[in-house]
Amino acid sequence: MVLLVAFYLLHYLFASTTAHTTALLPAMLTIAASIPGINMPVFCLMMCTSLGVMGIITPYGTGPSPIYYGSGYLPTKDYWRLGTIFGALFLVSLMVIAYPWMVMMF
Repeated sequence: MVLLVAFYLLHYLFASTTAHTTALLPAMLTIAASIPGINMPVFCLMMCTSLGVMGIITPYGTGPSPIYYGSGYLPTKDYWRLGTIFGALFLVSLMVIAYPWMVMMF
């Protein structure tokens, strides 16, 4: 779970999901593979599923993000605040709901 949280939070350091995935996913999978007893299919699914919400949590996260941000519908402060709230909710629900379900499936 620590690797998943690190992978998720490190997205803030990248300008796109492609750059984030290309740089970090192979490294995280290599680290996870060296941990005894880890279920790699579940870990891979968790890592890839965590990418789903990253387009809206920052104004620069993916291609459509600047369009949402540039519309002026949400002020900058609210965009970051709501991105943090929904990002945290998504990550917690991924770990609390999706992880046990994926473990049962694999």
